[in-house]
Amino acid sequence: MLITVQEVLAVTNGSLFAGVAAGSLSGAVIDSREARGGELFFPLQGDKHNGHRFVADALQRGAAATLLEKRYLTQFKPGDFPPGKTVIVVDDCLRSLQDIAAYHRDKYQVWVVAVTGSNGKTTTKDLIASVLKTRYRVLKTEGNFNNDIGLPLTLLRLNGQHEIAVLEMGMRGPGEIALLCSLCKPNVGVITNIGEAHLELLGSRENISRAKGELLDSMSSTGTAILNGDDPYLKSMGEVFVGHTVYYGYDEGLNLRAHRSLFQNDGYCFTAALPGGDVEEFWVPLPGRHNVYNGLAAVAVGLHFSLVPSGIREGLAATSFSGMRMERFQTKSGLRLLNDAYNASPSSMEVALQSLKEWAGGGLCIAVLGDMLELGVFSEEGHRKTGHCVARLGIDSLVTVGEQASLIGEGAKEAGFSPQNIYCCGDRGAAINVLQTLPLQESYVLVKGSRGMAMETIVEALLEQEDRQESGDGRQESE
Repeated sequence: MLITVQEVLAVTNGSLFAGVAAGSLSGAVIDSREARGGELFFPLQGDKHNGHRFVADALQRGAAATLLEKRYLTQFKPGDFPPGKTVIVVDDCLRSLQDIAAYHRDKYQVWVVAVTGSNGKTTTKDLIASVLKTRYRVLKTEGNFNNDIGLPLTLLRLNGQHEIAVLEMGMRGPGEIALLCSLCKPNVGVITNIGEAHLELLGSRENISRAKGELLDSMSSTGTAILNGDDPYLKSMGEVFVGHTVYYGYDEGLNLRAHRSLFQNDGYCFTAALPGGDVEEFWVPLPGRHNVYNGLAAVAVGLHFSLVPSGIREGLAATSFSGMRMERFQTKSGLRLLNDAYNASPSSMEVALQSLKEWAGGGLCIAVLGDMLELGVFSEEGHRKTGHCVARLGIDSLVTVGEQASLIGEGAKEAGFSPQNIYCCGDRGAAINVLQTLPLQESYVLVKGSRGMAMETIVEALLEQEDRQESGDGRQESE
């Protein structure tokens, strides 16, 4: 980001409290510890901390300017700030961040590909960005910067070198995607599926569909929607979209159709019929048939931007994925870990369990599954359903973490799973202790749960234990 103090004052309708209304700002930070020199600090109100407590720290660390909200103005005097630093008073710091991001986005003639969906949006975003990078200069969402704070911060990383921005959009309620779209103005909208995530907040898949549909509502007749045509909600959504619609999936009659798919070389190989009638083969470096859908979405976006199949293949194969999404580790002792701890819903649990079985082949499979949050009245049904899946797939041992996840164990028993191979744990520490008693050597272990369960700490504990047992660095991360 490069923006002048005068521009910030104009865009935010702010007023100067300290310093001078001159000079340029070279970046944006919301964590005072990330200030290095020349940035604008946004002191946001978080769940645990109010950023206004760290204004002085941000400026001392090198930020050139900071915003202050009017409601906190009585806590400060102009003399409280280091000399030469600019302080601007605004009504709302978050809204100011969003306004500045939208203003900054409008400076550039850049294509925006927005990606959302109940499951798979991060993986799909990573695949799309990797495909497009074979020909274009691409900015993509990093980590979990997909909400009303993260997306504006991503937009502020735009510069004149970028040709395409691939932006992930998360959603917790109605209106959120509409807001994000108003900031980034997408030209291409990709929706992966409509699942059970956020049922507690939205009440039904129909409501989730309407909320995700805000992405298409934001685009005009010049926009392109790229949708999973095997999802009935998305099929209906595309039929009323005013722009151009491209469907991908396995069903007959779709624009981009996978004929067959095969787990191969620790990833999925699939054959696809392209819109022009040609048939091409592609490979995504992840286990799980569901990743064929994510790969198809990336193929569709690549074709939209005039990439040839060979370039798309190259991009898919070279994808670097975000952490805690089907992240694979292998140790010298033979322990293989599948870290999919970023989030969870009944449908994503099922595909992760299927991926574990595929990856393991005939090897011993251990599933470590935590609570699935935000399911509301559907929680018991969703957890029991996951237990049925554990039994149906023939997982060897099940470790549950949390009160709700114990229902996964109940569901597994209902479906005929041996109670002797079920370990219900109240917390992560207890689960780690149980895992230390299981035959981890040469085993395949899936760790998954909702974000609030912080299941990645189990992965970290297992890897640290392996490191202690091995001489030197016995851990290798699979790409």
